[in-house]
Amino acid sequence: MAPHPPLYTIVDDTIADTAAEQALARDMIAVHGTEAAVVARQNARSAALAGQPTQAKSWIRVLGTIQRQQPGLAAARASEH
Repeated sequence: MAPHPPLYTIVDDTIADTAAEQALARDMIAVHGTEAAVVARQNARSAALAGQPTQAKSWIRVLGTIQRQQPGLAAARASEH
């Protein structure tokens, strides 16, 4: 059995992942504007259906970041459907 990685390595990786997801969310908003949440949601769904739970969870976190940066738009979208 392989030894567990040191905790600081896991924390560093998590911080790097979070920063990358936040940057991706900002880039998606810049490119897709008000449709960024829709694109992230579709990507999360596609990853889940493809049996890629890690990627799906990452897209869900990106979606959450987008929704926090565009709070009024997320509520408006929800009321439209």
